[in-house]
Amino acid sequence: MDVLVPSGREVIERVTTATGEWQLQRRDGQFEIICNGVFLMASYNRESDRQLAALALQRVTGEGLRVLVGGLGIGYTAQAALEDPRVHRVDVVELEPVVVRWHQTFFAELCGHPLDEPRTTLIQNDLFDVPLQSDAYDALLLDTDNGPRWLARDMNQRIYEPSTLQRFLSALRPGGVIAFWSADPAPMFAELLASLAGSVEAIECADEQAPGRATTAWVYLSRRSGSSPGPAGTSSRPGRGRRAGGTRRRGTSP
Repeated sequence: MDVLVPSGREVIERVTTATGEWQLQRRDGQFEIICNGVFLMASYNRESDRQLAALALQRVTGEGLRVLVGGLGIGYTAQAALEDPRVHRVDVVELEPVVVRWHQTFFAELCGHPLDEPRTTLIQNDLFDVPLQSDAYDALLLDTDNGPRWLARDMNQRIYEPSTLQRFLSALRPGGVIAFWSADPAPMFAELLASLAGSVEAIECADEQAPGRATTAWVYLSRRSGSSPGPAGTSSRPGRGRRAGGTRRRGTSP
């Protein structure tokens, strides 16, 4: 396709699937993915995507860890999980086949070809519909939207409902950690997660809203109920980066 639009971005491909209209574009050598007119992810969002995995796995002990990554994206989160030598298996859930194809064609070299790793299993399904056994995973790393308040599609609201969150928590082994990526602070979601898991950490991470333009993203982490030390509640502490100045999403135009 390769069409140059007025913004200076090069549209590589635009396709319509069962989940809507998807567009892959490039600017300044970086890739951006748009779904139904909403920026979802970009190849310059490396830092916070990797932090989603690193922060969760820092809180998990043991060997032979099993990890579920919800949302393939560029592939940075899966890459970071696989870099932990304790990880035995990574299941990557991705609903949209076109994202998998773009990853294999354009992104895999940027993130170490995580789908080619023998420890990786690709599950092409809606995260909500994936059967989850109890005590199956040590970490769930979920990045399906721009956050609980900024959905890629309306149906994804069910991912953040109490019954679904409880199902995710039950899929964790004792001491396991669930982590959610968000483009902006989501205090109401944090309170909900804390009410189910006993506690939650909200960590601010460095990110870019455009190549060379710094912003921050948020990672929300909870342990399986009953395994988190200290009193129940929420806590917020900074990672790398500055406090976000209002609502932002990944790939916001300059």
